[in-house]
Amino acid sequence: MTRDQKTYRMAYWLASLIVAGVMLSGYYKILRPADFALSVYRFHLLPDVAVNLTALYLPWIETVCALCLIFVPRYRVAALWIALLLLVLFTGGIAINLMRGSAFGCGCFGSAPDAAPMSGLSIARNLALMALVGLALLSRKRAWARP
Repeated sequence: MTRDQKTYRMAYWLASLIVAGVMLSGYYKILRPADFALSVYRFHLLPDVAVNLTALYLPWIETVCALCLIFVPRYRVAALWIALLLLVLFTGGIAINLMRGSAFGCGCFGSAPDAAPMSGLSIARNLALMALVGLALLSRKRAWARP
């Protein structure tokens, strides 16, 4: 294995670990589904029927994705793609509500009543996470490439 391949493998692992750490926030949403349902409702992007289903299942998807990124190398690439899809959807929802002028906590890291309202920083954070996912996917491709 070349030095570059070792570097790419380390980048792949670290980027995956950071993304997993953020995705583990789904655990707090699992513990308080009613609070998270309120956050999902405030976005006004889903029909009322889909709000509760989303609030129940989305945190599990995030948490399982994070656990796969950490503990299941076989599914790490799939988990990275799922994380990227979720981040794109979350960022789109935040952007739409910022354009509407809505100011409420996005529910990204739980749904505490005193949570800071979403802002451009929320979008910047998600873009940085998307870049980390891209780095992980690119690094994986290069880490196992033939020299």
